[in-house]
This record gives sequence, C-alpha cells and structure tokens, in this order.
Amino acid sequence: MTKEKDKLKQELDQFQNIWHGGYFTGYSQKRNQKGLEEYLRNNVEGSTLLEIGCGGGQWTKFIYELNIFKKIICVDALSEKHNEFWGYVGNEARKTISYFQIRDFQLSDIENESIDFVFSYDVFCHISKSGINQYLQSLNLKCTKDAELLIMYADPEKYLKSEPENRQHVIKYLPKNKFIYKLSNKKLIKDALADSDGMPNTKEPRWFWIGKELFENMSLKHGYKIVDLDLNIDKTNPIALLKKV
Repeated sequence: MTKEKDKLKQELDQFQNIWHGGYFTGYSQKRNQKGLEEYLRNNVEGSTLLEIGCGGGQWTKFIYELNIFKKIICVDALSEKHNEFWGYVGNEARKTISYFQIRDFQLSDIENESIDFVFSYDVFCHISKSGINQYLQSLNLKCTKDAELLIMYADPEKYLKSEPENRQHVIKYLPKNKFIYKLSNKKLIKDALADSDGMPNTKEPRWFWIGKELFENMSLKHGYKIVDLDLNIDKTNPIALLKKV
C-alpha cells in the first residue's frame, strides 16, 4: 500500500511547474470542444458540481456562466495562483466557486454525499489505473444518489482511429522498446493498455491508456451505472456518462 501511495504521489507531482497560467484545451475539429459545450448547455443540471482538474478555468467559467449550479467546487493538482484561475474566471465568481489544491485522490476537502454532478475533461487521461480507481472510490462517497459523472478518459484504439498521424503520441509514453516503431496498431494498442498502471513521467504529465473495457469494469466495481461508455462527443477520446446508484 505504501508503494502505491508513493506512486500516486508521483503522479500528482508530475504536474508541478507546468502549464503556468493554467491548462486550456484548443478548439480543434477532432476534439470537438464546441460539441461538448453544446452537451453541457443542454444536459447538465443539479445544485452542486465538482470539476476535477480545472486548470486555468476554461470549463469552469463556461459552466459558471450557464447559471445552473448554486455551488461549483474545483480541484486541481496545481494552485489557483499557479493556474491564474481567478484572473480568468473573475473574482465575482468566488461567491459560487470554491477551489482546492489536492494532494491525493481522496477528495478529503469535500463533504460526503454533497455532489450531484461531476465533470472532468482532459484529466483522467493523465491518471493511471490506480489513480482512477482511487478517484472513483472517493467520488462514490462524495456524490449523492443518482449523481451523474461526465468523465473523459484515454482509449488507444479510438485515438489511433481518429488521429493515425499521431501514432507517436501513443508510443512515446510506453516503456522503451527498440522494435516499438514496427509494431502493428493491434499490438501497440495491447501494449498501451498493458501499461495503464505504469510509472509517471518525470519530465511531463504522461498519458495512461486505460481503454473502455477497464474503465467500465472499474466504474461497475465502485457502484456506478454505465449510462454511456462513450457519448462520442470528443472524436479522439471517450467521454463516459456514469450515474451513482
């Protein structure tokens, strides 16, 4: 257990000293952020929303301006100062939004059974199987019954179908293999999935290729109903819709 805790700490530490000013996702045609905005505008409701990995507040501000939630809680591995969060979101939003810098995947700053919607985009793709497993377990405690969770994660098969020209992006995070450039996509996908609980990268946040089957199994294990394993909004990565039962 101590070894796993050390590994998960390294995963959070890998985010330090990067993305000054906060992470913002580009509006590329393949990622389809406009489609995600449209989904959020028409399908999200509740009283309290939790956003995991808010970065510079790109999605936080969008959700805040929908004026749906009475309370928005943001958590991130980096501080609000590092992310320049309030400079982008605006100080007026402090009445609705709370920001916590996390040190683990326990979500200890959040009350149990207080969240009725969870949103996370471009975050779980940087978290290993162990980290996602811990998050899903913690979220089950923090969410109310019937709470919905909208979570993007990384699937190598979908990624390679959408962006075959970026095959190197899958390869670069895998353990060293002198023959890896010659691997078929089928073998590359298998190797990527096998390394879903690999070690974090010391130079930059790496991608952990969890895949649909593993994400589904972990979600069911922790008491969620799979509403949709991939809403197919993002053309490159799956976005799952879960419900706590």
